[in-house]
Amino acid sequence: MIRKRTIGILAALGGPTVALALLLGVPAAKADDTNLQANPELAQRLDQLAQVGTAKPQVPAGTATIAGSFPRSFLIPGTDTSLLVGGQLELDAGYWFSGGNNNNVGAGSPIAGVPGLSGVPLNFPGNIAKSRTNGIFNPSVYASRLHIETRTPTAYGQAQTVLEFDFLGCALGGIDCNNTVAGNDGLGARIRLAYATLGPFAAGQMWNPAADLASFPETLDLGCCAGLYGVGRLPEVVWTTDVPAFAGIPPSTFAFALIDPEDSAATPGGQTLTNNTNLQNVSLAGVAFGINPATGLPFSQANTNAGLLGTLNPGSNQLIGTNPLKTEWPDPEFAWTWQQPWGHLQLHGVVHQAAMVDGAHIDQQYIGYGGGVSGDVKPGWLGWQKDDIGFGAWAGNGLGRYAGGGGAGNYFPYLATNYGAPVGALGNTTGNPCGYGHLGVPSVGPGSAACAAGVRAQTIPEWGTEIWYQHWWTPTLRSTLDFGVAHQDGATALVGGLAAAAAAGGSTNGAGVSGINKALVNVHLNLLWSPVPFINTG
Repeated sequence: MIRKRTIGILAALGGPTVALALLLGVPAAKADDTNLQANPELAQRLDQLAQVGTAKPQVPAGTATIAGSFPRSFLIPGTDTSLLVGGQLELDAGYWFSGGNNNNVGAGSPIAGVPGLSGVPLNFPGNIAKSRTNGIFNPSVYASRLHIETRTPTAYGQAQTVLEFDFLGCALGGIDCNNTVAGNDGLGARIRLAYATLGPFAAGQMWNPAADLASFPETLDLGCCAGLYGVGRLPEVVWTTDVPAFAGIPPSTFAFALIDPEDSAATPGGQTLTNNTNLQNVSLAGVAFGINPATGLPFSQANTNAGLLGTLNPGSNQLIGTNPLKTEWPDPEFAWTWQQPWGHLQLHGVVHQAAMVDGAHIDQQYIGYGGGVSGDVKPGWLGWQKDDIGFGAWAGNGLGRYAGGGGAGNYFPYLATNYGAPVGALGNTTGNPCGYGHLGVPSVGPGSAACAAGVRAQTIPEWGTEIWYQHWWTPTLRSTLDFGVAHQDGATALVGGLAAAAAAGGSTNGAGVSGINKALVNVHLNLLWSPVPFINTG
């Protein structure tokens, strides 16, 4: 358990934020059908869209209608397939009193909430990155979306396809958008949804069943809230079935999914690796990799030329080795949901298999697990029929990205490990006697199982909770107040604390500062106005 605690604190992140969203033909379907996350597409927003009703074009009497089977859709001529082309246009403008990111590239304003919250530079002596987070303004339209959906009746049940894009590609994709705001804010398209359903089965990239969107608060933050459970949109297969009432328990819906896996680990020096990380681009325990002065080649290229494996530590001429994180099995997850006139209740859980395998001496397997409860309650007090209270609480060990704020990104890793710790002060405390050299190099000597035995890892316990209240001042004016917290207990004995990592040469500049976040806390308060059902400002 952590003794030296590192806390990520965000002071007024997002400050007064303004958003304008124009929803173009978004259907009044389930929240998980239209994927209206964080948060113009929550259940209360769908209530507004329902007021518009199914599209009914004006056609001469006796003419067959072209209205589709779901709101704002139309029938494709000569077929029984209903088609919707819609989406939203959104402008977000934010002022950060503290906690902003001044490196403005094509994506415009940094994402508020998490993962922005998890990357805020910590406030400790000498950290100049913290002072640069104050007083930052940026606008962006990258939350705008294009949504295409079809529904077709079949003998096996309804067949549905959904394809949706937004324009966050500059921030999350391999597109170089540096300096694009000088003349044009060139944003790259990013796929959000790409899935199909047939009867009870669904496959493709979609929300995982346990991301209970109807229990999420309505905020203006793209990334939302620290205490939410579940990952965002991932490739997966899902089976859903209705469960009849039994033993006095009301009817419900049960969903089971197999989800695209990911492994991640907190390492000495404060870095978090994933199974997709290239070690050539990472500084483990404060040792930077780059050009080998003896060859003029990148160290990884020099290793390849020498027939060696892994990445050289230029300080010791020893091999760190390959990235040991490995995905072997999809993540099984379930969600059990009860819909009631007063609101809804969901139970959910997941199991994750994490692996550290370097192909030489390290072959370690770990199991992460956890789950929780979420829902909402419409109290109906004082005649306020549209007011709503939402909640969620979860806990687990090795939950990783499922403790990631309902799709905001992987800011909690599954494992804590001393992999990459050098021999020395930090290496001795982590119990890795061979340091980087567990694979060995010709000039140092062969690696051994004994060296690899010093590489250790353990799953990280996490818990979190989120609660919010939404009040409707008028039929078109509403406010949401929410509070959320996410907490993890990484092993300081394995990854080192802030002081230990800094003493060993660890990074102390900005996000990813030495050590990992102990706790993330957020509070939101907003005022939103919808002059017509499909326009929202706040």
